[in-house]
Parts: sequence; C-alpha cells; structure tokens
Amino acid sequence: MKNLLTVLFVGLALLVAPAGTMAGVELNDSQEPGSVLVFPKVLRGRVTTPDQGVLATTEIEISATCPRGATCTDGQVVIIRAHWVCPGALTTPCRETDFTVRTTVRGSLFFNPEGIAPANATVPVPPCSGGYLIAWVVDNQGRPIKFDGLIGDAIIREGPDSAGAYNAIPIQAVSALANGALVSLGESGALVFDGLDAHYKAVTGTVIGTVRYNRVFTPPTQAPIVTSLTLLTLDVRSNDFNFPTFVDLDFFTSTEVLLSTFTTFVCWNEIALNAIDPNLVETFMGRKGLVQSAEAEKVAIFGIDDKAGPVTLIALIDTREFTLLPSGAPTLTRGYIYSTYNDSRPVPTSFVPR
Repeated sequence: MKNLLTVLFVGLALLVAPAGTMAGVELNDSQEPGSVLVFPKVLRGRVTTPDQGVLATTEIEISATCPRGATCTDGQVVIIRAHWVCPGALTTPCRETDFTVRTTVRGSLFFNPEGIAPANATVPVPPCSGGYLIAWVVDNQGRPIKFDGLIGDAIIREGPDSAGAYNAIPIQAVSALANGALVSLGESGALVFDGLDAHYKAVTGTVIGTVRYNRVFTPPTQAPIVTSLTLLTLDVRSNDFNFPTFVDLDFFTSTEVLLSTFTTFVCWNEIALNAIDPNLVETFMGRKGLVQSAEAEKVAIFGIDDKAGPVTLIALIDTREFTLLPSGAPTLTRGYIYSTYNDSRPVPTSFVPR
C-alpha cells in the first residue's frame, strides 16, 4: 500500500509540474547573479542637475561576484561582451553597437551611453535615442562562458530633480555546465536561451504587473501623471530586419473591469498607456489596476528572413509624476520604475549578435 501511494503522489507531482520542468527546461532566476545581464531601458541624453552638474540620462552599473561553488582569486579578470540594441521598424533594421569591457571579481563598472564623466569604462555611443543593453561573460577569445556572477542596475534621470532606477535582469547558464565552461552557440553564432543542453537558461513570453493609470494634463489645475510600458524581446537579429512582435494586453480596473487591447513593436519600444489605448486613463480606469499580457508572438510580414511564432517578452513599468510651475507648465518631479512578473512558461529564444 505504501508503494502504491508513493507512485500515486509521484504521478500527481508530474501532472501539476510546469511543462518546462517536465521537459527538463531550466528557467532563469531573476534574483540570482547571471552569466548574462539585460538592461531593458537605456535612454540617450543629458541632464543638468543642481548639485552634480551635467550627468547622462542613463547610468549603467555592473558588478561581478564570485559564482556559487567557484574558487575565485584576487584580481581575477571578468571580460564582458555587450551590445546596445535599438528598435527597428518594418523598413528599418534593429541596429546595434557592440563593445567589450573588463572588471574583476568583486569589482564594479559604471558607464553611460553618452560617453561622459563620471565613468570608469569607455564605451561607444548607441546608434539610437533609446533601446536596451545585453551583456554576457566571455573568455579571452571572445567565446561565451558560464560565469554566474554578474549583477547590475541602471539609473534613469529624465529631469534635473528626478531619478528612477531598476535592477538588470540576470540570466544564468544551465546548471550542468561547470563554472568557466563554454556556452554552446546556435545558428549564426546565436546566444540560445532555452534552458537545455549547454545553453543559457530560458526566459518567458508573458508579463504581469500593477500600473498607475495616466492622468491627463488639464491646465491650469491638474498636472499629468504618465505611465509607460517598456517592452522588448530577446529574439532579435541585430543589425538586420525583424518581424514585428505582437502582444495582446488585458488591463483591469481595481474592481476587475476588463479592457482588452494590444500593442506591437520591433525589437524594443517604450509606449505610454494612453498611446496603447486612449481609455487607459484614470477618468476611465480609476487610479490603479492590473496589466497582464498573452504570450508575445512574432508575425511574418513582407518576406523578412526571420522566424515567426512565440518569443520572449521582458517589460518595465515606468511612472512619471509632474507638478505645475507658477507659469502653469508641468515639470517632472519624481519617477519610479519596476519590473514585471511572469507565468514561468519558458519560450526558446535566440539572440543573434552581429
């Protein structure tokens, strides 16, 4: 009887386990250091602050820790390959600019897309006003390796008296790889995020989060509040044409009233909620609510040489609050940025650097 119960419980566990687990797919852990870091939002520009002078709108910070179970030495070099990735359009490729930076175990880098001080690393300027950054550890021959020791964050200053920040998203290599082992590449040298073989762990294709609905500017008494979604996919053929990514979005009021809509982008986009749908404002939806996406999907168009189907989706939610100057003009006072949740369903992914 005891053996029968054991078989029954094991069978039930398999039935309720996520599909990715049943297939042996490993999902990344966004709370642990990784071999890859993704910074979902990078903006060009400069701001003049009252206390620090001219600063870049975006400041990137990357630190290296010693991976769990590894033996690290003082001064051990960590080489990081990185790509600024830009949005595209149906007739425009998703441009990118790549570079290499170096730090040490327990060392830290700070740099920005403007190439100005303060910084302790010199990097090229990205070829667009906004996009994302992906960075991964390589060996001295430029080959990706497992080194689950990277953490990072970004500071976004969009006004002289306002700043927001977010943590980079780490992605680990699969557990079967030894520290320092080569990560296998896919077709055309792609970084493969599928949680299998000697690749990186998998990423998901849905996003879930709480949003502050937009307040429309109604002078002279009411300052605006603007919430935007930053959306990106890692399924990118950089410096090449890409299919557009379609995302169905369900927005809910705090009392569960549903508004269904969608958005589309090529590689990356930041879009205000009321640009997705004009009804996503507090006069219609209330002050706060929930957003939940369906699985993102690339859709074939114009004979572009890309792969259609489900793709990864990463998002940030960014809210900017304004106040009114004596003149009645709005000025940015504060902002806050946070990551979204997901449904733990992995989506096989390939990022093709050029």
